[in-house]
Amino acid sequence: MDVFDQATELERLDRESALLRARASMDHSGPEWINGVACCRECGNPIPQKRLEALPGVGLCRTCQEEHENGMF
Repeated sequence: MDVFDQATELERLDRESALLRARASMDHSGPEWINGVACCRECGNPIPQKRLEALPGVGLCRTCQEEHENGMF
């Protein structure tokens, strides 16, 4: 395994670790559904599809999740 393969593997592991931490810290209450659109329970903005796919059951948008994790809520 060369240096580039090692770097790629470390990036993959770091990404997986970040997703696991996000899933563990997320509120599993799910989104608020407005007109068939998954929306953040705090601000009401639509939650992007990619976030919903990465974190099934997520109920907060990224901004509100970060504020929640930093103790702002």
